[in-house]
Amino acid sequence: MKVRKSLFLFLILSIAAYIYLFRIQNVLFPDYKVSQDVINTIISENTSSDMDDYQKIRAIHNYIIISTKYDIENLNNDSIPEIDYTAKGVLENHIGVCRGYAEAFKLLMDELKIECRILTGIVDDISHAWNVVKIDGKWYQIDCTYDDPVDEKNNIAGNGDNLRYDYFLITNAQMYIDHIPDKGSDIYHCISEEYMYMEKAENVPYTFLNSIIDIPNALLDYIDRGKHNVTFYFPEGYDLKTSNIVEKIAFTLGNTGYSFSKLYYTPVTKCGKYYYTTISIE
Repeated sequence: MKVRKSLFLFLILSIAAYIYLFRIQNVLFPDYKVSQDVINTIISENTSSDMDDYQKIRAIHNYIIISTKYDIENLNNDSIPEIDYTAKGVLENHIGVCRGYAEAFKLLMDELKIECRILTGIVDDISHAWNVVKIDGKWYQIDCTYDDPVDEKNNIAGNGDNLRYDYFLITNAQMYIDHIPDKGSDIYHCISEEYMYMEKAENVPYTFLNSIIDIPNALLDYIDRGKHNVTFYFPEGYDLKTSNIVEKIAFTLGNTGYSFSKLYYTPVTKCGKYYYTTISIE
């Protein structure tokens, strides 16, 4: 009888201990696995079997950007929750930071059987994460976070109306202008320019200028044609703000009676012998 009582007591204590440890584990090590149903839905709604790898990559890049809000508030308050760094935060909560964007992109690439890796490094003196992805045996750099438009005051810029492709399938030479990879993260030789201009041509027109000072009038010409997102290439490496181009754009548009509420632009980035920026007007 004593043996039975001891065994019964041991069993009760074991169950209690298991429940306690399970709860503690869920608190200390929460499950950030993305629901397979969520993954399947994203894949089925954004890709199809007749797409090639390039088209699938573009579709997932666009989906992540359109559906995700960068968690600027918690970033500014130094209170980023752990889930923001995960694919679950991006794909289920639709909010996150760079690591979450990169994890989400890799997870969906893995599901599509497209080779993908996460790289880490420094951008603007802040730790950052992004991806490399392989198409037809060649590696390309891609940064969904930096293609998610945010203005200079850290405000979200629209809901996908002004998608950017400045960091979409680019070379090491382009990415490493402002991305400094951690040691060991630069082993992928992204040198192909095959897809470098494709998206700019399809969704965001681009044009080559003789000088950065030509941007205001060139932008006005595109606006007259109904284009409000344009990528400009020019030979000088000036910042738009320090070169007073932003003020000149506002002056030029104002003189023609065109009113706008917001202007966004990407950092001036070197591409071969040119520099470029994408300007968006709302």
